[in-house]
Amino acid sequence: MMDIKYLDFIGMYSEVYPDGFCNHVINEFEKLITAGHCGNRQDNEGVTKTKKEDVYSFLNLKNHLLKPFNGVPVVDIFFEGLQKCYESYTDQFDILKGISLKCTAIKIQKTVPGAGYHVWHCEQGSDLGADRCLVYSLYLNDIDGAGETEFLYQKLRIEPKENCMIIWPAAYTHTHRGNVVHGNKSKYIITGWFYLD
Repeated sequence: MMDIKYLDFIGMYSEVYPDGFCNHVINEFEKLITAGHCGNRQDNEGVTKTKKEDVYSFLNLKNHLLKPFNGVPVVDIFFEGLQKCYESYTDQFDILKGISLKCTAIKIQKTVPGAGYHVWHCEQGSDLGADRCLVYSLYLNDIDGAGETEFLYQKLRIEPKENCMIIWPAAYTHTHRGNVVHGNKSKYIITGWFYLD
């Protein structure tokens, strides 16, 4: 059963997906990386590793390359779980029920030890997408004591825990960063946005 918490407009949902789903997605993503179906920030965005570093792919564009989980397409399962979290979020903050939002992007990321999204940023702005309203991230694996999503003004760090989804406002009020991953284990997340329709 999904455990739900809210703090400073950040929704946290644990046990969203069936057992084994997150590990399945990681394994399928690794196959995409090996097959050359992924990009990185340095080549695609022209940024330095001191600002942000990870490998990523948009899963909804590559769904045909992913082995289904228990016979069901990965993207279908993902959207079903995300929808449950979104409905809970809009029940909590019901003003959102009067705003038409859509979610089309499913971006999976791998952050290797030593890497991260080092700079403070928000997800909404003229160069990012003024129509972004909410952000979501699903942690696909546990990272202990590192790799947190850190929120500047809330003075909050959320540690990556497998099968935990977080949803938060895209605006400057929730400026955040992805802290550096330490140790010898990579961090995997699925992230994306809810846009004004």
